[in-house]
Amino acid sequence: MFNFIEFIQKRPKDTTIRFWRIGFGLLLALILGLNLDTIVLHLPVSLQAYETGILYGLFIFALMPMFMGASNICLLKRKYLRIVQICFGIMLMFMGNYLIDTKEVVPAYSTITTQSGSLDYGNITEVTSAKKPVNVGFWIALLGIIPILSWISGKCITSTCLKHGEVIKKIRV
Repeated sequence: MFNFIEFIQKRPKDTTIRFWRIGFGLLLALILGLNLDTIVLHLPVSLQAYETGILYGLFIFALMPMFMGASNICLLKRKYLRIVQICFGIMLMFMGNYLIDTKEVVPAYSTITTQSGSLDYGNITEVTSAKKPVNVGFWIALLGIIPILSWISGKCITSTCLKHGEVIKKIRV
């Protein structure tokens, strides 16, 4: 138990943080990309004309953590980066719960069009290849917890962002 507590107290290496960012962005992109045809957005009437653009924008939004992890770019100070992390997590949870829904895939049934005296077993059986779609909104809302936890711990910031923009005024020997 104490080993686990010591592991939680340590700050991870920068390569570990970058790896988890890339993995998080890739997981979001996979969830959205593989289920792109079953996603339905609940938008106001004025934005329904732009539904496909917003859907692809969500996909690009999911690629942002992967880009940040691969480039190791630091644009903000630590406190502002933590605010961005909490906003990202809340936005993911909001999108997952209220904006994204999945549509049911209706299985295709074959209809008998000819009238003959014999029955064909293939014509009267159901097509059972239709799969139940993945609940994309649930998984995105669940993944929104991860940036919130990283904000609370403050340990998912690379060392280049820890002192970004600070001016060293004193040199101590």
